[in-house]
Amino acid sequence: MRTLLIAATATVVGVGLIAPAEAADNVTVMTRNVFLGADLGPALRATGTTEFINAAGEIFQQLQTTNFPKRAKGLADEIQARKPDLIGLQEVALWREGPVNLNAVLDQKPTASKVYQDFLKILLKQVNKGPVKYEVVKVQNEFDFEAPTDIDANPNTGLYGADKDMRLTMRDAILRKTGKRIKVKGLQGAQYTKKNSFSVTVAGRVKVTSLRGWLSTQAKVGKGPWFTFANTHLEAFDDRTQVPSIRAKQAKEFAAAMDKVKGPLIAVGDFNSDSPGLVPGDEQAFEALTKAGFKDIGTTTPMSCCVASDDMQQQGDVSEFDHRVDQIFTTTPKKVKRVKTWVVGREQSYGFWHSDHAGVVGKYALK
Repeated sequence: MRTLLIAATATVVGVGLIAPAEAADNVTVMTRNVFLGADLGPALRATGTTEFINAAGEIFQQLQTTNFPKRAKGLADEIQARKPDLIGLQEVALWREGPVNLNAVLDQKPTASKVYQDFLKILLKQVNKGPVKYEVVKVQNEFDFEAPTDIDANPNTGLYGADKDMRLTMRDAILRKTGKRIKVKGLQGAQYTKKNSFSVTVAGRVKVTSLRGWLSTQAKVGKGPWFTFANTHLEAFDDRTQVPSIRAKQAKEFAAAMDKVKGPLIAVGDFNSDSPGLVPGDEQAFEALTKAGFKDIGTTTPMSCCVASDDMQQQGDVSEFDHRVDQIFTTTPKKVKRVKTWVVGREQSYGFWHSDHAGVVGKYALK
């Protein structure tokens, strides 16, 4: 009987279960778009100065309503529940305020410096109230734009109705679990080229470019091998009917950067793409990556995108999570074996959806 048990155990391990010594060094990662707090669309579509200032005011009001300090509590609970070793964050907004300065938008040289809300600081504070602690490995600034804003919704106050300037700096970040077990080195990152970035003329006079990028670190968990962990956020506003789309061009830039990586790779992010896509054209970036050797090691069960809610409270329903854009990839499938995946954040807590996206978590065995 003992011989049979040993033989059976050997057979099970041979088809993919991880032996205890190896399981201790499995790597758990998370990709999490935390939602910047407002829809920028009305401002980007504004055709005149007054419309632009009013739209900026609507964005400010929505930022209050979507209440990131409350949403951060739910995001922190997700992290504490799954305890990922490394986290790739997108839309980690830094909102700042300052006096009205029309030249800041006309010259695209933001000047507002007083912090209004720092999503990264707020999230880390909530996360680190829990037993498992996290710290920033790398944070990278992307799109940075300042706008005169009608804060009080009164066009008769301020300059052309603007009461102050609000500045949004979009950021991507990598977090790691603190402690000696997880080591990091070799931080890298870059923005995608302007020619492969989305641009729009705002208020009929200012050309605004939405800069996005990628960042990475080499990491080692326990006695496991060194590997590269990368995080990115591809364009969302581009024309899907364009071939190749802007996000597809950015995907090719990302693939070229990751092609230089030696050893195992785990790449996470909001790629704004899947195959098949939600609508025709959405699949272009995903397929550009798979053609470049990227293998999907995330999950489609359940879906992780996206709940449509202007306030993150009263609106939205779990049935709206009907596709995915938050992905986990590898270019080294023989060295990165999927053990288990989860989708988190498909529910409300503390009275709010945690984000308009759900989060994706994966556990992997590395060779």
